[in-house]
Amino acid sequence: MWRNLPPEIQHTLAGLAWAIWWALIGRSLYHADLVRKGQRRFWSLQLAWELMIAIGMGVVAGGAAEYLKLTGMTAAGFIAAISYLGPRTIAAVQTWAEHKAGIDDPDS
Repeated sequence: MWRNLPPEIQHTLAGLAWAIWWALIGRSLYHADLVRKGQRRFWSLQLAWELMIAIGMGVVAGGAAEYLKLTGMTAAGFIAAISYLGPRTIAAVQTWAEHKAGIDDPDS
């Protein structure tokens, strides 16, 4: 099936698969840290949420890695790190950067 697809689509799907793989690694590290701290049980419904977050973060971080022209293990590490940090940390950093740059919050 893969061989019948155009090379551009093959490249995109392979990149997506790798991005999701490294995002799963990053979110697994985050989950394991919470388990180690006693803040979460290893097998719980929260693990399903982590899977969805990992997929989303894999797509976002994979796109950012491609935009930054990161390749190989550099891209893999970037994706895993961004996925470990998660969406809340990314949003907090964005809010801090907007405040630092003097950009007003449109919700206020």
